[in-house]
Amino acid sequence: MRKGIGLISALMILLLMATLIVAILKISFISVKHVSDTYMRERAELFMQSAIENAILAIEGYDRNISKCLKHITFRDEKKRFKADVDILRYYFYKNSDEAGYNCDNAVLIDTDKSHGNVLLKVVVESNNSNPRNFGKHIRIQKITLQRP
Repeated sequence: MRKGIGLISALMILLLMATLIVAILKISFISVKHVSDTYMRERAELFMQSAIENAILAIEGYDRNISKCLKHITFRDEKKRFKADVDILRYYFYKNSDEAGYNCDNAVLIDTDKSHGNVLLKVVVESNNSNPRNFGKHIRIQKITLQRP
């Protein structure tokens, strides 16, 4: 009788230990996935900030006298992990300035020169699913921002 109880209690202890090990593995898997997702999102946000700064540089260097204002710019990082689409929604020009209106379809004339030269940008950053470094994760971040070139 005593040998049977010892065997049952040993099996119960093994069952409890197996359940505990499975729970620990599940929690560690979730933790690794969370860290990986956070890392990818942070990389995408940094690439977005870089795309905004590069768009401002492109707007500053663009000759609006020759052709109309820029409306869309696309950036890709060197490892082809992310792609940024920058849409220039509005250019804000002071009514009495030399460049008022320029040739822009999307120009808005304003009454104050404090906002003269500002641009309203819509930036969308997407990850490239076919890149093996992205582990098949799809990230899409969108931001609308007012910048002064």
